[in-house]
Amino acid sequence: MAMLDCKEVLDHLSEYIGGEGSDELRKAILLHIARCGRCRIVFDTTGKMLKIVMDVEPFEVPLGVSARLYARLEKVLAEE
Repeated sequence: MAMLDCKEVLDHLSEYIGGEGSDELRKAILLHIARCGRCRIVFDTTGKMLKIVMDVEPFEVPLGVSARLYARLEKVLAEE
């Protein structure tokens, strides 16, 4: 596989993170990320965000907060 450009890496990033894609594609993504600081930042940030989201235990939003949120959503939707 030829060297990937930034768009191709971003197009296939979810496949890589999900453990999908061919070994060749995965190697090409890693090669690009090793050479491209911008894509490396996206890759690292996405990985960290997923770790945070996956590690967070579900929690109940306090009643006052959820009531204000729903009221605001209803107002915004009514304005549309």
